[in-house]
Parts: sequence; structure tokens; C-alpha cells
Amino acid sequence: MISSTAVLENRQGERGQLPDGRLWQIASGGYRCQSSAEAYFQVEYIPGRESSRFILPHGDIQLTDLDLWFDWLFALNPALQKVDIVQVDTIVSRVSRSGFYQRTELWYRGNNGGKLPLQWVENEQGVRHPLRAHPPEGEVYRRYFHTLGMDFSLRHLDPQKDLARFTDWMNQERVAQFWEEEGEAEKQRKFIDSVIQDPHKHPLIACFDDEPFAYFEIYWALEDRIAPYYDSQSFDRGAHMLVGDQRFLGKRFAQAWFNGVSHFMFLDDKRTETLVGEPRADNRALLKYINGTFGWKKIKEFDFPHKRAALVMCKRDEFLRNMGGV
Repeated sequence: MISSTAVLENRQGERGQLPDGRLWQIASGGYRCQSSAEAYFQVEYIPGRESSRFILPHGDIQLTDLDLWFDWLFALNPALQKVDIVQVDTIVSRVSRSGFYQRTELWYRGNNGGKLPLQWVENEQGVRHPLRAHPPEGEVYRRYFHTLGMDFSLRHLDPQKDLARFTDWMNQERVAQFWEEEGEAEKQRKFIDSVIQDPHKHPLIACFDDEPFAYFEIYWALEDRIAPYYDSQSFDRGAHMLVGDQRFLGKRFAQAWFNGVSHFMFLDDKRTETLVGEPRADNRALLKYINGTFGWKKIKEFDFPHKRAALVMCKRDEFLRNMGGV
């Protein structure tokens, strides 16, 4: 069997670049990476290991200048859990995968981030729950996925701009099979308005390189129909989803968008410890992508009044230990 070290050694000289144009090259023991126009540093890493070292030259390098390098290395090496920053033979900082991917300033564009003070209210159904932040308009999340070479982003659904697209998506046969919401634009506008007006839901359009391809309906589980079917907690979150642009079907895209939307839900409130979902139990394509993806697991099947459902679940700690591997 060929070792991971040998594989990397055999690729010596291979080159690439970050989305901002900074260059990397496979070198002995790891990578040679560009920190600025004239400066380079060494990354010591053996594929499959849990730790790596950034060997910085003497002089001023801001740790924020390394953020894209951390994301790049974590994304391409799922086993990697921590990076030591070394300068003049001294460890000056340590970056963990879990801690790095909880930094809201790098990807999160929303208005919550767990900052809304805890206030208890009761909805019309008599459910007592925390007061939820009003969802913002515009973009709420953006991240570059290195294996795709594309940006993934989430933005608030715009009823004017997105109505025709949303109507087309809902009337596709494969979508209608699971959503059962097919119909003309007037019906879809009423559906959109009902979601926007519901304080426990946040309708989002997902894009690759700013090209809309999917709809995600994020919800607070405690106020949702799923709550009675498991031990729901105050800040559990879930999502209903559909991919409308068939160019973006398939495993390589599904892993990216599932990673991205899950990451957004954890960043949107630091008190969210569990994500849940309840796809139809016969939606084999979706369940194939979900089960085992970045900490997501199928827990059980159960009966809603309108469908046989699968309960799927993801825990914050497990997700963040695996986050970034696409």
C-alpha cells in the first residue's frame, strides 16, 4: 500500500491558487504557500494526520491573512483537526477546525448570530418559545467551496424577483412528488407570502456563483409540526429543501449545499445544538446524501398525518469536527 506521504511526494511541484489569486505548490513535507505579493511560508502536513504546522518567516504576518489558507487546508484534508502557527521555532497560536468554522465574520451575513436576548413568548398555537429575530433581506451566508471552485451563497427569497423561478421549480414533476405544492404563480405567491409572514420560518434562495438553484425553508423546530415527534429543544433548527435547477443535482453539489446550509444554521444562533429534518421516508435520493454527511444521521421513521417521514438529525460538535471537507 502506498503511504499518504509518498502520494504527496509523488505530486511535488503541483501548483494551484486560492480564489484571491495567492499561489500554492506541493513541496517536500507539505506545501509552499503565498501570504502576500512577495512573501511565502511553509505548511508542514502529512495527509491523514490530525495536525499541521504553518511555519511563518520572521516578520509581520497577520493571522487574518491566513484565513483562506486555513479554510483551504481544512477543506481538502478531512482528517485535519488543528493547525499550529509557528514563528521562530515557537508556537504563537493554534487554530482548531471546530473553532475556525464558528467564526461568524468569515461567512455569516445575517442579523442574529445568537445576539438576540432570550425572551419567552407564546404563539397562537399556545407553544411557548424564545422570541426569534426577524429574518433579514438580502444575502445571509457565503462560502467558497474549493473542490467545486465555486461560491455557495444563501439570500432571503425575494417575492418579486424569484416568483417565476419558484413557480417553475414547484411545478417540476420530481419536486411536486415530494412537496405537493404545484400550481400557478398566484398560488405560489400566496405560499411564499405565508412563509414570509410566519415568524418561525426563513425562506432562502441558494446560489452557486450567484446562480439560483435551490430553495431552503429554514424553521425553528420547537414551533414546527416536527416538535412532538422527538425531544425538541428551544433552539433546534431544521430545513425543508428542493433543488430546482437540475444542473446542480448529484452528489458533488449535494455535499456542498448540505454542508453550507447546515453551517449557516449553526452560525445563525450559537445556542443551536441540534439540526433536524423530516423528509419523506421514500425520498431515497435525499436520504442517501444526508445519512453520514458531516454528522447527519437518520434516527428513525415515523408517521405524520400526511406522510411517512424519516427523522434526520445533526449535532453541533460532530458537524464542526467534520465541517469544511468539500
